[in-house]
Order: sequence, then C-alpha cells, then structure tokens
Amino acid sequence: MMDIDVTIVLVALATTCTIVMIGLGFLPYPSRASVIWSAGFATVMVCSYLLVAADATGTSILRAIAHGPTLCAIGFLWVGLRARRGRDDVHLFPTIGVFSVLTIALALTAETDWYGIVLRLAFAVGGVASALVASELLRIKKPLREMTTPLIVAALGFAVLSAVLLLDGISRVAQGTWEQGEVDMLALRTLNELAASLYLVCALVTVLALTRAGDTPATTHQITDFRLIATDRLGRAKAAGDRWWSLLDVRLDDPVELLEASSARAFDRVTSRFTDDIRAVMPPEADIHIVSPTRHVILVPRSDTSVRALMSQLLEKVATVTDTQAVPVRLSASIGVAAAPIADYDLDRLSEAAAQAASHAQLAGGDRWERAIFAE
Repeated sequence: MMDIDVTIVLVALATTCTIVMIGLGFLPYPSRASVIWSAGFATVMVCSYLLVAADATGTSILRAIAHGPTLCAIGFLWVGLRARRGRDDVHLFPTIGVFSVLTIALALTAETDWYGIVLRLAFAVGGVASALVASELLRIKKPLREMTTPLIVAALGFAVLSAVLLLDGISRVAQGTWEQGEVDMLALRTLNELAASLYLVCALVTVLALTRAGDTPATTHQITDFRLIATDRLGRAKAAGDRWWSLLDVRLDDPVELLEASSARAFDRVTSRFTDDIRAVMPPEADIHIVSPTRHVILVPRSDTSVRALMSQLLEKVATVTDTQAVPVRLSASIGVAAAPIADYDLDRLSEAAAQAASHAQLAGGDRWERAIFAE
C-alpha cells in the first residue's frame, strides 16, 4: 500500500508541475529551452500514469517501460540548459536515442534475471545526465546562480544515488547474486519514486525561475543604460534648441496569432528577424531599446521628413516575404512616433505618447505608422 501511495503522489506532482511549467513558463515565455523543459515534465507525467496502470494490472513490462522515459526527462533538463546557453548542438536527438534504447532493453529484460543489471545501467546513464545538469547550472553567473541551487542539489543527489545503485550491482556480480527480475526490484520502487518526486519539485523551481527571470538582470541593465543615454541626449538637445529628435515605438503586429500558428523556435526566428530589420534600417546614431522581442523603442536624431522615410522603409522591410523566413506569412508592424518638442523633451511623456500612437496604429489594422498628438 505504501508503494501505491508514493506512486499517486508522484502522479499528482508530475501533473501539477507540467501544468505550472506550461502555463507559467512556456506559454508566456516561449523559447527553445522552455519547450524542451515542458516536454520533460510532460514525459514524467505520462510515465507516472503508466506506473499507476502497471500497479492496477500487475504488469512488470509496463512498469519497466515507464522508467526509461522518466530518466530521459533528466536528459531533457540538460538539453534545455544547453539551449538556453545558446548552443546549436544541444544533442536532443542523441539523448532521446540513448534513453529509447535503454527503455527497450528494460522492457525486454523485465521478466528475466538481467533486469537488475539493465536497470542499474539505465540509472547510471541517468546519473551521468544529472551530473551534466549540475555542470551546466554551475556555468550560470550571479545573480541567477541562487535560482539554480535547488536543482543543483537534486541533480548531484541523484548522481550519487545512481552511483550507489551501480556499485551495489557490481558487488552483486562479484558475489554471484546479480540475477534480479523486475519483481525482485520492487523494494527500491518507493525510494526511486520518492527521489523522482523531490527531483520534480526542485527542477520546477529552478527551470521556471530561469524561464521567467533568466534575462531580467540583462534587461534591467539595458533599460537603465537606455534611459540614462536617452535622457542625456534629450536634455542636451533641448539646451541646444535642436528640434529634430523623435521617439519611435515599433511593434510587431499579431504576435499571439503568430506564436499559435508556429513553433516556439520559428517564433524566435521571426522576432530575431524583426530586430535585425530594425537595426538594418535605423541609422547608426539611433538608440534602440528592446522592450520585448516584439516591441522596440528607438530614439532617432532626424528631421520629420527623414523619420517618415525611415518608418516607411522599415514597414516595407518587415513586410517583405522571403524564402527562408520561419513563418510563411506576410509580417507587419505598427509604429508610433512622437517628436521631442511636443513633450518638452521629457522621456517619460515621449514614451507614453509614442506608445499610445503605436496602439492606435495597431487598432487601425496595423502595417502603418501614426504620429502622437500630445495633449497638455
């Protein structure tokens, strides 16, 4: 009865962690890493239900099959951390391949005396993956390092547990008592499922924090830099009587619909191209602040005529359909522009005016720019 209770706890935790990760992590902050991590939690959730089904039917093979993908979820953690670090060679498919082979081996040996050896080897591979997770987490610099502590502890703990199981297997081989079927391993089930439950909670805390706040320090630093620079430029322009400064609020149209119609990776490529288009069109002396992947604020030192030409050029560039773009649809953007004199060169008032103009442009159908009219 104790085993069944622990399995039910694992089911509840795995289901809750999956819902939380997808709802609070992937959907509001889509990225390649959050997709991979969400897949890992979903994999553990499915396998936990398989364990319940195995208990209900008394099927050793089904219970054995559930262990392989559960261990593969640890590999997903490592792969997701590499993706977050910006590595192209994240080794996703090799990881899936290795644990698929182990899953097949566990299923084939579940009712034989070789199961104990195969299970220990599978845990050893999972332990290596867990040690790699800890290694990737240790690369993360402060202040995000504090967010990684729960998963570092869980990863190293699992690596130690897998090493103990492997040493126990080697000892049994030396003593000639290595023959163990799946039924003979039930004594370890409670420990394994309890460890999985703890690992799940620690993983959720860390990867959700990294997903939601992983770029917060860099973003905060960027905001501070832009604000200081823009405020200084506008102050000097006001003192010199320079009227030719404008603030642009540039927004990609229909970002939610684009995300729903594409994968997270394709959406990342769309927003990357959006940023590249802006950088290609804006003059070198313009200050560009990335508010979000789909919204940029730009301070431009140009006359009204030049700013209009730049906005028209940018709208045309964003809307250009290429053979290599990630989503095969015509993209568009909306721009709000506010001239510095209308807000007495005050950055906050300029930002508010440009934002309102950009919102009006989007409500009017997008793919256009609108000029802010500042009300006293």
